[in-house]
Amino acid sequence: MKKKLSEQIKSSLDFLDECKELNSMAYNGVGEEDKRHQDLIHAIEFEHNPDKIAQIGIRIHQNRVERRVYKDLFELTDPVVQFVRDPQNKKTLDSARQLLGKVRKAESRQENRFYVPRIKEDQVYFQEIREDRSHGQKDPE
Repeated sequence: MKKKLSEQIKSSLDFLDECKELNSMAYNGVGEEDKRHQDLIHAIEFEHNPDKIAQIGIRIHQNRVERRVYKDLFELTDPVVQFVRDPQNKKTLDSARQLLGKVRKAESRQENRFYVPRIKEDQVYFQEIREDRSHGQKDPE
């Protein structure tokens, strides 16, 4: 089934919001892994047992792999975030959010559309149509 226009607009806006969240998470992850790296380097500095130094070395390797994952994610999402933060684009995105509201409103009107007859002679027929479309809800007449 084809997506509604409002769902497509919302998906685009949600994607931009998700990129901002991922970017922030990645930035914080890089910082945390940097701090962990410093802790591990200092642990090696003060450790005298070669077996424990080897274990710490393995943890440093894992730390660097994790940091790379965060850094790559940051690198991918940062251009999107910079685009969103640009003042000109920010205005456009605010307009897109307003557009989403207008499109939803239009879709709602079209989904609940009914005709109010000008002449009362086929009133029963039109009442049945309105009841069918409202799915048992009262008609706002």
